[in-house]
Amino acid sequence: MPRLLPDPAYFATLPKVISSGAVILRDEDDRFVIEKPNYRDHWLLPGGGVDAGEDARQCAQREVQEELGLDVEVGRLLAVDWLPSSPVRSAPMGVHFLFDAGVIPRAQLEASVVPQAAELDDWALIEESQADLLGGWGAARARRALAVLRGAADVDLVAHPRR
Repeated sequence: MPRLLPDPAYFATLPKVISSGAVILRDEDDRFVIEKPNYRDHWLLPGGGVDAGEDARQCAQREVQEELGLDVEVGRLLAVDWLPSSPVRSAPMGVHFLFDAGVIPRAQLEASVVPQAAELDDWALIEESQADLLGGWGAARARRALAVLRGAADVDLVAHPRR
C-alpha cells in the first residue's frame, strides 16, 4: 500500500486557485451594468475576488454592494470560466463565476448607484452590442451569460488558454 503524504505536504503540491464572482445586472430594456475601474484600461462586470470564508455568490453580492452601493439578490449561475495557471507569469489557476442579479429599472439604477470612489471611475448601462468594452474575454463571457438568460444556451464551463 502506498504511503500517503501528510495533509500539509500533499496540499502544498496542488495548484493554487483564484476565484471570483460577478453579476449581470440588467435594466428593463436588457441593457446591463458595467463599471470602469481606475486600475484597468477596460471596463468590467460588477464583481471581484472571493474572500476567505465566502463562496462566489456571496462574493458577487458583497462586491456589488461595495462597488455600486446596491443591495441585490444574486440568483442563478450563468457562466463559469476557467483559466489554467501560468508559470511564466506566476499566475495561479482561475475559476470565475458569473451570476444573474436580476432587473432593476433604469431610473432606479441612476438614482441608487454610488460608485466606490477608491476603485471606480465610472459605471454605465450598455447594450449587448457594446460588450467589447469589456475586452475580448469579458465580452465573450457577458454574451454567453446573456444567451443563457434568453434561453438560447446552457450554463457550461468554458476553458481559456493563458497568454
